[in-house]
Amino acid sequence: MTNTLREPVMADGRLPLLGHGLRMKRAPGDFLLSLQNGDAVSMIQLGRETAYVLNDPELIRQALRDTETFIRGGPVTERFRAMFGNGLGISEGEFHRRQRAIIQPAFHRNKIIEYAGISSEIADDYTKRWRDGERVAVDEEMDSLALANVIRVMFSADTGIDQTRFMSAVSTVLGGLFQRVADSTGLITALPTPANRRYRRSEEYLRRTIHDVISAYRAADVDHGDLLSMMMFARDESGEPAMSDQQLHDEVMTFFIAGSNTISNTLAWACHEIATHPDVERAMHAEVDEVLGGRPAAHDDLANLTYTRRVITETLRYRTQGLFLSRVTALDTEIGGYAIPEGATVLYSFHALNHNPAIHPRPGQFDPDRWEPERAKSIPRGAFMPFSIGTHGCIGDQLAWTEMVITLATIATRWRLTSVPGHVPQPKLAITMPVDSLPMIAHRRVS
Repeated sequence: MTNTLREPVMADGRLPLLGHGLRMKRAPGDFLLSLQNGDAVSMIQLGRETAYVLNDPELIRQALRDTETFIRGGPVTERFRAMFGNGLGISEGEFHRRQRAIIQPAFHRNKIIEYAGISSEIADDYTKRWRDGERVAVDEEMDSLALANVIRVMFSADTGIDQTRFMSAVSTVLGGLFQRVADSTGLITALPTPANRRYRRSEEYLRRTIHDVISAYRAADVDHGDLLSMMMFARDESGEPAMSDQQLHDEVMTFFIAGSNTISNTLAWACHEIATHPDVERAMHAEVDEVLGGRPAAHDDLANLTYTRRVITETLRYRTQGLFLSRVTALDTEIGGYAIPEGATVLYSFHALNHNPAIHPRPGQFDPDRWEPERAKSIPRGAFMPFSIGTHGCIGDQLAWTEMVITLATIATRWRLTSVPGHVPQPKLAITMPVDSLPMIAHRRVS
């Protein structure tokens, strides 16, 4: 440390005892976006704790790449850890690198091609079930579809999982998890309210279901060629199982939450945005008609579905990027010329970056063409990281892109989804801001 380093300034609006906790609970996106009008690093007060907020995309990128200094930890991460244990989404250091190396082969190119076939088959099945002129609960359909994909990738054996109940539990946990992350005092989520009781019941159901499936796989001792089998049969240097049943549980829980919710939210919001932007709808239909002509999309079509991918990219920017995430400093450090002490909580918001007009012109406008190659060059490095970067970047990012493009293209080539008059969907205050409800009318495009 040198005397030339600056001390970050405390944000305005701090309240006694609560600090900025109430603003973070009520409107975290707006609050964190407002900080980007000021210094590159600022301080906020959450209860008794001071947190440092990174407001510059390049500084966020630096912090995410420096996994020795900016590590996962602090109250936000610990609330995640209570749900996900020590899975890839939370683990750190050498253990994280070891786990990632074990799991990485499940996401090599040949496996992605295999998973693309699963996504195509499931999208085909779901879109065949709709009827011309019927009202479709698109949010529920995308939840079910995304979960069906994860189950097929994770468990190729028949597990008997009740998908409807499982997805309901996942949604309840994700909504409740955000409340626990935002509750800086821990008092609100400890109350015996109906919502808190639903959360605890759903959490217990998820844990019990996953435990039962792992136990059944262990008892059968059969390699099904799926993700759970790959993790279960992995061996360490001494020939012993590389993962305990508890570690398997943590990884499965992480994949179910990360592998279904973000995808379903993005697909649902994309359907809404296409329906409310006629120019986007025309461009989507023109592309899928030329490339697919009514058949389900497949892996070989991905290179030609460029506009579809831009629609998904813009949906990620506009609708579903995380409100805030955190790191903890492992030592006294500096970033961007600002001093941050050891053990400090460091927050950053992809949502705020994605809605900052200095980074994305007209951020309130849904515009897939902002992701045309030439236009996208003007976006600062680190200003759009939908699946994070570096060692802790999402291991399944290519699978997610593949599933979303295949599914959305298959929907668009067969159906025109229109909004229900008078219904205006709203984002729920949760980690990936899912739509509260999205009824739409399905109109057949091909016979």
